[in-house]
Amino acid sequence: MRKEKKPLLYIQQPRMIDVGSNMQNTYKGSAKKAESKPKPPEEVKEEVVEAVIEEPAVLTTESYFRPLKPFREMDLEGKIGYLEASIMGRAPFPCTFQTEHVSYRGVLRSSDSTTLTVKTFQGEDVVLEKRAVKNIQIIGLK
Repeated sequence: MRKEKKPLLYIQQPRMIDVGSNMQNTYKGSAKKAESKPKPPEEVKEEVVEAVIEEPAVLTTESYFRPLKPFREMDLEGKIGYLEASIMGRAPFPCTFQTEHVSYRGVLRSSDSTTLTVKTFQGEDVVLEKRAVKNIQIIGLK
């Protein structure tokens, strides 16, 4: 007769509970805009307080995703406005600023109503008059 032996080492394992996942959930939000009702003004004793309450501008998807013309087709003021907008928080675009006699390669630093300040790749700041600039081209990777 053979005697059965018990195992010498017991390994405790936690009971694994199978968690079922639902991969096909669909969520849908309502397309209705929430209309805010104006609150009734509070009455103040003996004092009249006048305050101008400005309502925040409502931003729609049309204002975020407006069609933008290609940079080559923009006029000079449009190109300058585009480059000014790219200065705010984004990396500046290297460009070629062409005048009648000379062209400067660099980055637009700032602009005002009559002048453009360009930082060239040599590190110097060049101030150009807007009326002297004939064309602006973005330098791309080739």
